[in-house]
Amino acid sequence: MAKEMAYVPDPFLAGLVAYRRKMTLSRFQGTLAWIRHCQTPSFLMKSKYMRELWRGAEGAARNFGYKIEELLWDEKTTPKRFEQILLTRGIHGILIPPHRHVPDWGEFDWGKFSVIRFGMSVPLPDTNLVAPDAFRSVLMAVNRIHQLGYRRIGFVVGEFDRSLGGNFCGGFLSAQSYLKLTPAIPQLVTSDNLYCTNPKRENQVLKQWLKQHRPEAILTTEGQLPAQLREIGWRIPNDVGVASTSVHDMEIDSGIDQHSEAVGRIGVEMLVKQINISERGEPADPCRILVESSWQDGKSMPRRG
Repeated sequence: MAKEMAYVPDPFLAGLVAYRRKMTLSRFQGTLAWIRHCQTPSFLMKSKYMRELWRGAEGAARNFGYKIEELLWDEKTTPKRFEQILLTRGIHGILIPPHRHVPDWGEFDWGKFSVIRFGMSVPLPDTNLVAPDAFRSVLMAVNRIHQLGYRRIGFVVGEFDRSLGGNFCGGFLSAQSYLKLTPAIPQLVTSDNLYCTNPKRENQVLKQWLKQHRPEAILTTEGQLPAQLREIGWRIPNDVGVASTSVHDMEIDSGIDQHSEAVGRIGVEMLVKQINISERGEPADPCRILVESSWQDGKSMPRRG
């Protein structure tokens, strides 16, 4: 009807309404569901990245008058049953955090809900999402490591990156080209699952890679790498400098701060906007907001003399 009447919102009045809402204490608006599929282990919430993601989301929700509740979608609950639980409770906004394994949502009707995904580990539903900018963060990190005086820079990356579009690997390859790193050390692809299953074999693979390419510094996505290096007799940082792509979730203190609290806050801000304009389900043109990361200096990657 508004379109037929050629109605155009007044931006000044819209700004006044937004200002009044901001200056008024938010009354309770409802609950937002933080869905954890049964395949996702609860230990993921023990990571600092996930805790800060939750903290940012919860703080933003509170500012808008919402509360966030984590809901476990267990294997005994059918998609339609879970859908009905949300509707019965008056929940119309859903947050999908990172998952270890790709969930099978079945016949769940996303068209009844406003949805935001965090990160790219869950490919469907194809909704708007907020994530750290993995490509640019690795590019920034390798450039910083180069500034610290390292020239032979290696990258130990998890095999999960393939399912996320290869942004970590792409950022590293771009950095190698941009900085003209010679030799260009090939990436070592591994995972904590492989290490837990056969640590002896993975340590041998790492040892061979180190012997062949002799990196001075290593950037990694893998939390088990410091332990592996110790097990094969390499000292950090005496023998090799090490930095992480998620510095708060590893024992080393150099690397990338992905600003997960900001990711959580921005995700909820987007979700509330979608709820207010009744944007449901998978949009025709999904939006991707990539949040900039920053570098944290530390003892595990000191400046080289």
